[in-house]
Amino acid sequence: MNAPRFLIRKPRIIDWRSPKPRAVPKLDRMTKSIDATEVVRLTQQLYALISHLDERRYEEIADMFVPQGRWLRQGRWLEGREAILAGLRARPADMRVRHLFSNVWVTAVEGDEARAEATMTAFRQLPGRPPELFTINRVHTVFCRDGDGWLIREQQMVREFEFTVA
Repeated sequence: MNAPRFLIRKPRIIDWRSPKPRAVPKLDRMTKSIDATEVVRLTQQLYALISHLDERRYEEIADMFVPQGRWLRQGRWLEGREAILAGLRARPADMRVRHLFSNVWVTAVEGDEARAEATMTAFRQLPGRPPELFTINRVHTVFCRDGDGWLIREQQMVREFEFTVA
C-alpha cells in the first residue's frame, strides 16, 4: 500500500498592510442606536423563557407574556396567558427536551417596543429512545416595555428543519 502523498506548495507572502484604509461597514439604521443594556435585557429574557420551558416552569413562561400575548408554537397560535398555559401543560410529561438559543439579534428598540430574532435548536428524548436532534426554528419576538422590564407581545417559532430518526 502506498503512503498518501501531499501536495506541497510554495508559501505565499501576504502583506497585511492595506495600501488604503478599508471602509468600516455601516450599521443597519435600525440597530445603530440600540442601548447595550437593552440588548442584554432582551437577550436574557429570551434565554429565561427557554430555561423555563426546559424545566417545565410554565407559569413563569405565561407571566413573561402580556395578558393578551400571542405565541406561534408548533404551528399553532396560542393567544392569551391561559391558552399558553394550556398548550404547555399538554406537553408529554415523559418527553425530555432541551432548547439552545443562538444568533440572538435585537433588531429594534423604538419607544416601548423592541424586536429580536434568534435561532432555536431543539433536542428531545422519548421514553426508551436515545436523545435526538428534533428541530431548528427561526424565532421572531416582539416585546413591549413593562416598567423597567420587557414582556413578550408576540413570539413566532417557525420550523425551518425537522429531523426524524430512521
